[in-house]
Amino acid sequence: MAGSPLPRVVQVGFNKCGTRSLARLFEGGGHPALHHKHRRPARRSQTAARIIRENLARGRKALAGIEGYTFYCDLIHVTETEYYEGNAAFREILRDYPGTILLLNLRDREAWIASRLRHGHGEFARRSMAALGLPDEAALTAKWRADWDAQIAAVRAYMADRPEQLVEFDLDRDPVEKLIAAFPAYGLNAADWGDTGRSRGRRLAPPLAWAKRAWAHARPRSGR
Repeated sequence: MAGSPLPRVVQVGFNKCGTRSLARLFEGGGHPALHHKHRRPARRSQTAARIIRENLARGRKALAGIEGYTFYCDLIHVTETEYYEGNAAFREILRDYPGTILLLNLRDREAWIASRLRHGHGEFARRSMAALGLPDEAALTAKWRADWDAQIAAVRAYMADRPEQLVEFDLDRDPVEKLIAAFPAYGLNAADWGDTGRSRGRRLAPPLAWAKRAWAHARPRSGR
């Protein structure tokens, strides 16, 4: 693309809020998008959130090692022992990359919690409870509600004096055309938007359903 490079766009809402569809939208416009994992040839992939956390701990720029992307989303890192929400690093990202645009992706909070509980056939919630030392699902959902409210309030307050660098998009209420209009220079196309991540409600044949559950619980996780 001729001229100055476009500003990076970093999703600062949460996973399970259309992140895969958002990544495909930007990819369709010709922009490299990092969705959850940074995949490296002949090397084990790492979650973007883990990279951000380690960069900040070592005094490096937040996106060091992954600066070649235009769009960043699904910034969470969860294992049996580690839990880190990379969206909370938005202040450091803006400090290191001042022109960055933040995308606050929203949906109904309780539907989001339900989606997280189902994610990976319950494996995401199980690992989250283990890493956080929480006794049960009620404690986990209480934390998620508090995290949701705190993150939205913090982003809005921090960006109050630079509204041109904050885009809010509510998946339940806003048409994708509103999002596209907020990024006129990016050449986004509604044809590239799709509800690509919501498959948990489908009824699968029993053997396939069993195989999916088994893989969700047993598959190796990056960064362990």
